[in-house]
Amino acid sequence: MTEPDDTGPEGGRAVASRLVYDPRIATVDEATFNELVALMRDGRPSKPPTPETLWRRAYHEAMFARRLVGSQPDLFGAKPITHMHRAKPGPVLDWAPEPVAEKLARIARDPQATFGIGRPALSPGERSAVVDGAANWLRIAQRVRIVGSFASYDGRSERRIGRKGVIWRLCSPVFADHTYVYLDPVGAERAEKIVMVELRDVEPIEDKLLVPVSFPVRSPS
Repeated sequence: MTEPDDTGPEGGRAVASRLVYDPRIATVDEATFNELVALMRDGRPSKPPTPETLWRRAYHEAMFARRLVGSQPDLFGAKPITHMHRAKPGPVLDWAPEPVAEKLARIARDPQATFGIGRPALSPGERSAVVDGAANWLRIAQRVRIVGSFASYDGRSERRIGRKGVIWRLCSPVFADHTYVYLDPVGAERAEKIVMVELRDVEPIEDKLLVPVSFPVRSPS
């Protein structure tokens, strides 16, 4: 995001082109001044994208292209209309909202659980067992299926059960028992769905990848 008064890179280059070092009013030496002007003109040096980043970019583009039918220009200059293939419908679950009486009883027992149902957290031993059990398959680009979920108040999490996707990113050691999954689109979905799920709720599958990996797969250490 940029601030409202941010002139952007073009404005920075324009300002930098007019700056001249004046030792009478300068508060830094000329070398530092030139370095600051270069940052204004060229921006901070960016790191080259990693192979994983390039794969994610290619995967997202391929997923979009596979569902794209075409675009229809507007005769009056409005934005063109993009037409997309509908994907297969998602899994159907017999989820029902939590009865009011049960919700009130749960809130009475635990006032902190007003906005969610949740489930018991894993013990340290159970968490270690889950992380160790996933070490053989947990890697970027691994195809997975969601097989479980915590209990949500609106069924959003339960509706993911049965959906497939790919491991998109690995979490830091702090959240080693979680991972990010790029879900395959279902129905009329257009925007990408990247969700953070617990490892105990996913299982590896052997489906073919839409975009093959071009980097050595690495599991979390």
